[in-house]
Amino acid sequence: MNSKVYRVAAILNILLFVANLDASAQQRGSDPTTQAPGQRADSPPPTPGTSPEPADTATSNKIVLKVGAQSVTQGDMDFLIRSLDPQTRRALAQQGLRGLADRYVLMLVLAQEATRQHLDQNVDFQRELAAQRNRILAQAENQDLAKQVKVTPEDISQYYAAHGADFDEIKARQITVRTKPPNAKEDVPGLTLEEGRARMEAIKKALASGTDPKQVVKNFGIPNQVMVESEPRPIRQSVSLPDTQKEAFKLKDGEFTAIQEIGGTLAMLQVVGHDRAELKDVSHEIENILRRQKLEAEIAELKKKSNVWIDEGYFKVASAPTPGTTPTPQGNPPAKP
Repeated sequence: MNSKVYRVAAILNILLFVANLDASAQQRGSDPTTQAPGQRADSPPPTPGTSPEPADTATSNKIVLKVGAQSVTQGDMDFLIRSLDPQTRRALAQQGLRGLADRYVLMLVLAQEATRQHLDQNVDFQRELAAQRNRILAQAENQDLAKQVKVTPEDISQYYAAHGADFDEIKARQITVRTKPPNAKEDVPGLTLEEGRARMEAIKKALASGTDPKQVVKNFGIPNQVMVESEPRPIRQSVSLPDTQKEAFKLKDGEFTAIQEIGGTLAMLQVVGHDRAELKDVSHEIENILRRQKLEAEIAELKKKSNVWIDEGYFKVASAPTPGTTPTPQGNPPAKP
């Protein structure tokens, strides 16, 4: 029976390889709340001959492939191609569709043989089939709900007014000094810790006195060892910011953060200015946030209506294993010697 299960798994793997129906891949690199059902947000424009649009009925019903008594129409293949990820479709544009036909034939040959051997009646196969169906249906419903989400300009304005601080920005100049370990050889690039701190203090003093940053770069910079940004860069307020940048938001214009030792370097920021992103510049970002929130609220409401029950004894959080021991799978007692 195990060999049959492995063969069932192999058939399923081929099917998934050809159709590439993995739900997570369809959302990679995109916001799922902004996708239309059945469409990838990161998909490139269709390439003639490789990513066909739905054809008319006569063309769609045209038989393009047969395996035994089973026929495959152009509509079937067009749907499959539209389901492929952009990278695979680009490969098809270069290689043509003949290779895809060979892989599809292989899938059907193995699937028909599996059916003759009644592998489709295997319990594990039925479970996998049901799981695949549920995943695809769940994805379709998620996309349908996302399509129904509406965000108005008033919603966006209200969010901006209530969360304005989330869009605060600073302009900051970073100063970085590469350091080397104590007792390092002469040819190891970098400054000693003492030299690095002294160089940072000298740079800080020069910038604080009003010296042109470009002149500071000439006076103190060392390629690949002492780096001073002549032009400040914007940094947006965020809970995920490193500690140095979080500290910078508390400073006034012209002030410096404390010197930080970070992975073999010394780093410091000079705050040059404070600002807040305008509504027009962040409206799309806010819209995506609100779409996601509304979609999550819709899904949460569905869960409430679905009368969910979970066996907490079975699904309990696993405790950390004792060092040096191998956890025993739940429900399987240790084998007797």
